[in-house]
Amino acid sequence: MQVISVKTAKEKRLFKKFRKDLYRNDPYYVSTVEFTLDMLLYKETAFAKNIHIFPVMGIEEDKILITALLIHNPKDDFLQLSFFEALENIDEQVDIFMDYVKDFAKSLGLHRIIIGLNGHLSYGVGLSVDMSSPNTFDSTYSKLYYARYFDKYQKHELVAFSNNPSAVFPSLIERDSNVTIRKIDLKNFDAEMEKFRDICNETIGTTFLFSQTDKGHFYDLLEPMLFFLKPENILFAEHNGEVVGFVFWHPDYNEVLKKGRQNSLLSIAIRYTLFKKKIKKVKLNSIGVKKEYQGFVTIKLLREVGKLVKNYDTIETNFVWCNNKKSMAINKRLLKHVERRFVVYEVNV
Repeated sequence: MQVISVKTAKEKRLFKKFRKDLYRNDPYYVSTVEFTLDMLLYKETAFAKNIHIFPVMGIEEDKILITALLIHNPKDDFLQLSFFEALENIDEQVDIFMDYVKDFAKSLGLHRIIIGLNGHLSYGVGLSVDMSSPNTFDSTYSKLYYARYFDKYQKHELVAFSNNPSAVFPSLIERDSNVTIRKIDLKNFDAEMEKFRDICNETIGTTFLFSQTDKGHFYDLLEPMLFFLKPENILFAEHNGEVVGFVFWHPDYNEVLKKGRQNSLLSIAIRYTLFKKKIKKVKLNSIGVKKEYQGFVTIKLLREVGKLVKNYDTIETNFVWCNNKKSMAINKRLLKHVERRFVVYEVNV
């Protein structure tokens, strides 16, 4: 098998066609992750333009067997093996491919490879290791056999929790404080996204594999969602005019989208407009609170979310690292049920 660098427009089309064909008619796959892939493959965002992205394909007898993005963020000391896609039962070829990736990392002076991080934690992370329902909006999905190709390497596990909102939020007891909660101002979206980026960097910025983001990162990421976003989907906690915490939640738009096929932004908008009342699940995408405000402000934010999601049947978190003891303890106590499992692999070279 030969590993080639993907450079031309034709090669990029073949790269994307391989992924499209691989997931066609997959009942658990909703294609909203494609927008993130395009941002990176075609360098459509400021973030993508400031990192090094190397699309590659593994080809044998003129047949594509493997595609991936090799990514190095200059802020990180590791190479990412991102958006890995491959045919099933090609263990030997995957080993050959990994030899190429290891040599590539060494050529960049890097001695660590992370498998399953798709550019940035905010872009998606984790290879699926179980899946009993379609992937939610802003969650990754991969064929279950992908993870088995990498079982020889060091493993970092993640989970997504879920529960019925009525079983979660009423039990939260809020204490009196002079912290206020406000919705984001969509009319001032650019400035609000910078506040969002700053508070993310300061709060969840210590999360495993998180890289500090630069100006425009969340504007580029969320601007395509403006049609769907409502002011209450991002809440800021403020104290004396200072943002001290945030929560980002949204309906699971994937619930009303076609599975196992491509969805354009237009088709997503149409189906959301027509069927949004059928959405019964919401995503607790992320939450972050400055250290000195943790606890009571976290509860205050969650109680506010509880008021907004009481008509939904299920609330599901985004990924939670199993090595994050504090987050795991909170989610086990509040949400209890593990809905999905993911894994990230680490390779030392």
